[in-house]
Amino acid sequence: MDWQDVYEDVIALDFEFFSATEGDRQNPVCLVAESLRTGLQTRLWITKGAKCPLPSGPEYLYVGYFASAEWNCFLSLGWGLPARIIDLYPEYRRMTNGAAGYTTRSGYGLLAAAEAFGVATMDANHKTDMRELIMSGGPWSTEEQTDILEYCAHDVTITANLFRQMWPKIATDQLALTQALLRGRYTVAVAKMEFAGTPVDTGLFASLVQHWPELCLHLIEAVDQDYGVYEGSTFKQAKFDGWVAAQAIPWPQTDRGKLKLDEATFRQMSKSHTQVAPLHELRVTLAQMRTLKLHIGADGRNRTLISPFAAKTSRNQPSTTKFIFGNSAWLRSLIKPEEGHGLAYVDYSSQEIAIAAALSGDPKMWQAYESGDPYMAFAIQAGLAPEGATKASHKEVRNRCKQIVLGVGYGMGAEALALGAGIHRVEANGLLNSHKMTYRVFWKWAEANQMRALMGEPLVTPLGWKIQLRGDPDPNDRSLLNWPMQSTGADIMRLAACMLTEAGVEVCCPIHDAFLVRFPLAEEIDVIAKTTKLMVDASEIVMGQGYACRVDADIVRYPDRYMDERGQVMFSRVMTLLDMLRAKERPKPAHS
Repeated sequence: MDWQDVYEDVIALDFEFFSATEGDRQNPVCLVAESLRTGLQTRLWITKGAKCPLPSGPEYLYVGYFASAEWNCFLSLGWGLPARIIDLYPEYRRMTNGAAGYTTRSGYGLLAAAEAFGVATMDANHKTDMRELIMSGGPWSTEEQTDILEYCAHDVTITANLFRQMWPKIATDQLALTQALLRGRYTVAVAKMEFAGTPVDTGLFASLVQHWPELCLHLIEAVDQDYGVYEGSTFKQAKFDGWVAAQAIPWPQTDRGKLKLDEATFRQMSKSHTQVAPLHELRVTLAQMRTLKLHIGADGRNRTLISPFAAKTSRNQPSTTKFIFGNSAWLRSLIKPEEGHGLAYVDYSSQEIAIAAALSGDPKMWQAYESGDPYMAFAIQAGLAPEGATKASHKEVRNRCKQIVLGVGYGMGAEALALGAGIHRVEANGLLNSHKMTYRVFWKWAEANQMRALMGEPLVTPLGWKIQLRGDPDPNDRSLLNWPMQSTGADIMRLAACMLTEAGVEVCCPIHDAFLVRFPLAEEIDVIAKTTKLMVDASEIVMGQGYACRVDADIVRYPDRYMDERGQVMFSRVMTLLDMLRAKERPKPAHS
């Protein structure tokens, strides 16, 4: 398929930009665009009121690399967005996904992709120097402006030449082209979500930062009353060893016989042993607050790169320190709608179970999902609980079955499942076998997928995301079980994000299988109804007719703040201590 037979022209483009402070919207500096049909370039130094010099309409294909940055610039300038887009970054990620040693340069940046396809590039050090000059924010001399435009033009030429090399692999047929255009379409949705940002309580955040050294000590003292594992601000492993022994908790150990103290182990153990949860939350909080880099713009919005397609599953990978949903659950209580507005956390209910049932065609698993409680349904289907059993009547059985159902979705084996559920390995193995016997159709499908991937065949989602293990000497066979569910979930989220933002819904950010949506209070009913419908529709489009995910919505209205139930106890603790410190700072009233 020749692009000249499909489009009037292909336009490769790049902006240079900077942000005044971390969390602010982009300030476009210049634009360079190149016509692939004529080879001519358009160069524009951005001034106030600058008009878009480029043609619009579906007959023009726009090409960029990590192009959500370009569409952010369009939004900042008030320009209309292109109708047809291909972003070479996700296309390069897709082509090389799972492969080892595909590139001679590390990472997935423009220069790495260009080198992989034999496209001439610039010196990487020069690129770094120019970005530092641009990020300084100016003012720039006439000579510097010329250098910046020339640098931008080099990137555009690389992008244009890279497109010429990649196009035959992208547009292998009409379906493949349509899927690539959808991925490009998603980069616009990403730009709109990054542009919107998440409203936060900046006053409370500033107070937390100001008082954190004192808060830290008081917080340790308050939580450690139940553990006795700290000396001052120092965590003592010997004391923790004693507490674990006293609690009779089967804690994982290193090869040298010491208790594992990494965050992943603490997170897993806090799920299976609830008494660990407050200590885990404290450790996470202390670690994160030491390096807190939460990006908040001058308008009080948290903004950071959503980083679409960064994972092998094609899921977003925003920064865990800069993104408010990447931090401790209690810190998310900083999220607060502005006066006259509300926020809705709208998520897919048990999304991965629905996807597993739909893709595998397992009727029993889909029946369990449709019951509204797939964990209790599994217990009944497997004969582990009687007909009519409920969450209230068989709480322990349901909790163990929940761990198994969710753990299977993540490719866990019996040992990991035992650890997660807080049960013996023998019991975990028995529950895993019960799952395999109950959902035979699913397991036949999942293990066949796993074997195909290990044999070097590609796995592909309904919307075309692919993984192919080439040259990987040690592939993770467990993660391959989960890959179709995670990747298809990303397909659903991408399509839903496109549909929502194109319908005028203000999406603040995506969170794994959920969106945070902002709305005027007067429009609450309409916005929530539109959001839930479009999300359900997106899931059915991806999973197939008759298979649709349920959607739940939690509403927060001004003056209330967002509250993650997992962080409520810690937030209450922090606020009590903060109020105490503030009270000490208030001047005492003068005596008459």
